[in-house]
Amino acid sequence: MSEKNVSLTVAGLEVTTTEQANPAIPTWFAEALLLGQYWQHCGLLERLQQQVHVNRGRVGKYEVCDFVLLLLAYAVSGLTSLEAFFEQLSSVASVLMSVWGRQHCPVASTLSRFLADVDNDAVEALRELFESALLEHSPIDPELGVTDRSGKRWMVFDVDGTTKAVRHRVLLTQNTHPVLKRRSRNACKPGYAGRKRGEAVRTRTTIEQAHTREWLGNFAEAGNCNSKEDLKRSCTVIQRYCARSTSPVTALLRLEDVLKDN
Repeated sequence: MSEKNVSLTVAGLEVTTTEQANPAIPTWFAEALLLGQYWQHCGLLERLQQQVHVNRGRVGKYEVCDFVLLLLAYAVSGLTSLEAFFEQLSSVASVLMSVWGRQHCPVASTLSRFLADVDNDAVEALRELFESALLEHSPIDPELGVTDRSGKRWMVFDVDGTTKAVRHRVLLTQNTHPVLKRRSRNACKPGYAGRKRGEAVRTRTTIEQAHTREWLGNFAEAGNCNSKEDLKRSCTVIQRYCARSTSPVTALLRLEDVLKDN
């Protein structure tokens, strides 16, 4: 297709239009580049490549770090769907991957297949990597927290358990077609949804430092969670966080939703 240019002058200003595509740079792109450079500078990228492994039948030209970089950029973007993220990513994909010295950017379908192959061991290894990075590079302010009348210092943490309900449509199968499978079959299980409408549920437990807004942990499982086990894991993470404080501190937990009711 031949390029067509249209020029006109309005109020002394010359305006030129063209059919050549010139996508705008996403507003989140600069922050994603800074985050990628931070991972490389602090050695997190090297530790990611050495510690986190996903067993896949056909690896191809992609590695775990390719998908982690995509998910980090998606988290930074603040977009509500991967579809919108990949639409904005198309114009800057090669530049984003070059931050970690990568040449190819996975597409949405490749990312979906990778996430389906991620097992619990890989998730735990990645969780340990994030937690160790937080504990190493985020020192605790000696005055962080609240102090009561007796001079005792308290550090507040929010532990929130949230249940997500999923509605299932009827699957119509025919002998001439392959057996249909639900995309949420591994992520959700039948369970108590409370006031929410749905045939299957998934529970997520998050840990947040109330003063600094730091995310310390995120646990999720299909169905209704084991509240006591999640609370025990949350307390273990909080203990490791408070152990870095140079002055005595007492942790105060605020339980919400699922954990509060159990």
